[in-house]
Amino acid sequence: MYEQELVEYGLNEKEAKVYLALLELGMSTANEIAEKADLVRTTTYDVLKGLREKGIVGKVIKNKIIYFEAAEPEKLIQLTEEKGRKIKKIISQLKGLRGKKKELLEVELFEGKEGIKTVYQDILNERKQLLAFSNTHFIYNVLPFYVPHFVNQRVKKKIFIKLLTEKTKESLSLMKGRDKFEMRETRFVEEMKDIPITEYIYGDNIAVLGTDIKNPMGLIIRNKDFAKAQKLLFDLAWKNSRK
Repeated sequence: MYEQELVEYGLNEKEAKVYLALLELGMSTANEIAEKADLVRTTTYDVLKGLREKGIVGKVIKNKIIYFEAAEPEKLIQLTEEKGRKIKKIISQLKGLRGKKKELLEVELFEGKEGIKTVYQDILNERKQLLAFSNTHFIYNVLPFYVPHFVNQRVKKKIFIKLLTEKTKESLSLMKGRDKFEMRETRFVEEMKDIPITEYIYGDNIAVLGTDIKNPMGLIIRNKDFAKAQKLLFDLAWKNSRK
């Protein structure tokens, strides 16, 4: 169903099968897609790669497992207006096939304390200057022994950090008081006091750490435009922060 219209639009038969399978499944692994589309796994990977290059399939990495998801059917129209006219008549039907999940970000999601450690290791591996929004209390509460280790490794790799954090006795002692020795410049934003989130901007990457003790998690977004926007917001906050 709808395969022929998609083929006329410009997809080949296997691409049409995979795209329709993804619409029905929602975010899925290659194995699940291959089974739904009745294709072998190796072929499915090749097809998914082609669809990602066309911009109509996205990829999410969650706990080191790769998932794929179809873009909204309107994306088919955006690619080329001429081919879009051929597909427009079945857009509403295609949307009806779509599963409930609508996540479409190329991100890496890591759960638990070990997941946060994985994100920190990525930051160390990149060796880029850091810009950070962080609540000292929450991050130390989740990883009281690992955070000092990360700081030591960061210093060894000569990674400088500009940090915006809450102003408390804890942050003054753990951060501001050690700036000179830990390659850091710390400033304060009062609004950070009750936010259990730490965010790092490094190179073209953004790392977001959820530091709720009951549900710690880490998220990495690798996107130049996202990082550029976050750097702009950081710079604005930095200018209005307190030393």
